[in-house]
Amino acid sequence: MTSPPLNKEKFLSLLANLRASTSPNQRIEISQPDAAKILAKIDHDNANKFSVDDDYTSLDKYGNTIHYNKQQKLAISYALAGRSFIIIGPAGTGKTTAQMGVTTELIRRNKAGTLQAGGHKYLLDNTPGIVVCAFTKVAVNNIRRNLPPDLKSNCITIHKLLEFEPVFYDVKDPDTGDSKKKMNFEPTRDFLRQLPSTIKWIIIEESSMLSLDLWKQLYAATPRGVNFLFLGDIQQLPPVFGPAILGFKLLELPVIELTEVYRQALESPIIRIAHRVLSGIGIPKEDYPSFAEEGKLVISNWGKKVSDEDALFAAVNIFKRGIDSGRYSPAEDMILIPFNKAFGTIELNKGIANYLAKKAGDEVYQIISGFNKLYFRVGEKVLYDKEDATITRIESNIGYTGVQPLPHSTTLDYWGYDSAPRSGELDNEDIDLLLSAITSGGGDKEDRVNKASHKITIFLNNSEKEISIQTAGEINSLLLGYALTVHKAQGSKWRKVFFITHQSHAKMLQREMLYTAFTRAREELYIICEPEALMNGIRSQRVKGNTLAEKAEFFKGKIVEGYNPDE
Repeated sequence: MTSPPLNKEKFLSLLANLRASTSPNQRIEISQPDAAKILAKIDHDNANKFSVDDDYTSLDKYGNTIHYNKQQKLAISYALAGRSFIIIGPAGTGKTTAQMGVTTELIRRNKAGTLQAGGHKYLLDNTPGIVVCAFTKVAVNNIRRNLPPDLKSNCITIHKLLEFEPVFYDVKDPDTGDSKKKMNFEPTRDFLRQLPSTIKWIIIEESSMLSLDLWKQLYAATPRGVNFLFLGDIQQLPPVFGPAILGFKLLELPVIELTEVYRQALESPIIRIAHRVLSGIGIPKEDYPSFAEEGKLVISNWGKKVSDEDALFAAVNIFKRGIDSGRYSPAEDMILIPFNKAFGTIELNKGIANYLAKKAGDEVYQIISGFNKLYFRVGEKVLYDKEDATITRIESNIGYTGVQPLPHSTTLDYWGYDSAPRSGELDNEDIDLLLSAITSGGGDKEDRVNKASHKITIFLNNSEKEISIQTAGEINSLLLGYALTVHKAQGSKWRKVFFITHQSHAKMLQREMLYTAFTRAREELYIICEPEALMNGIRSQRVKGNTLAEKAEFFKGKIVEGYNPDE
């Protein structure tokens, strides 16, 4: 029987009581560095008090017995003691296995309680009081595969957990005084309407993708007494959207670092090359065959030095053939590139989208959005506000009076060229638009800058909500989603990933980028690169620091003034 741990909350409570019981001239003051040392000592002492019970075994989805290593057992002990903590480790070290051990033992030993959803739209009554969540729906779907049956319904995105909904506001234009509708996507669970009190644990997977702002919203909606388990991998790229909560929590909570790479994991060529990247030892071209495995990992070189324009042309043709042969599925697979412009995601996305539209005979819409001209079709795979989405409807914005777009057409391409322009005959939609422009005086500067020619309805895959967007700001943030930068791919995994890099990306190639890109693939990885890319890129490191604390500081993205871990 282990003695109950002295936790940080108890230490701070004792310190507060001690201060309150002494006279002002006897008051004890402890500096922040000293307090941090004391808290670290408490963590160290408590870690040594936890048992590593050999009874911790579970069955995998195939019915095989799982035997946990020492660190995984320590994670289970932390959970059974009711402590919030962190599990970190690179790919193949058993983070998913440790999480499964935690949830299994919490349920088996009646430490999870029973959830009463209390009207929550997505959680179910009479399930374990454990919620497993992640930022993206892709990540959630991957996680759900490895959860016990009674927990699968409790595995949802953070947006669904907080029940995000569109909220509409009336905003007055400061220049004209006109009232306009503005839509924000906001949580309906907050401090005043918190999550069900029967939740005992919230487990956050891919916590490197949980921004500080979203964490504050989640924390405000969480009732007292809930424990958190953060799972993450600090070998990946640091986030670009701002500081991630993981960097702060690494310095605040007990950390269990998994370092043992399982033999079964190394049987995957994807995991094997990922750990070669982490080793810092470059991979010369002549070693590529030793990593390759048909149907799982393919490494190809550009046959010769080519310009970025020629590389882009070749890449588009590669994926056109992939679509026709079935080796590339635009709806399910992902293309990752280090860069947006030149040979980057923007033009590659257009090339793929254009081919899909022509192949399906779909109409392409030109959308005037502020000063931009954009091209989309119904059914398009897009990214909106960092979330995977699908366009379900495109309709004319009757209130728009600016420059008129080209008519939507099956012959219009994604660069604005129509190979078979229509005759002078107008349809009803054209007539409505022209009448609107005439009666309103032909448009004004405000229309040109802030409005868009169309309303677009999109289905948000993570939040599982359908919303309509029509302002220039909203529509300009809509991106084609067939090819992403590696930064935007963080936190998600796909069954098949194509990673393409070119000599024009050389300065961006670093160890963390390669590792992040490779580990986005769950089953198949295809790499197209320059012969020297896997030598130079692996040798260059972005996340500086030798200690966990130093890496955590870097991983935050930046130090945020006024950050309060209890907010």
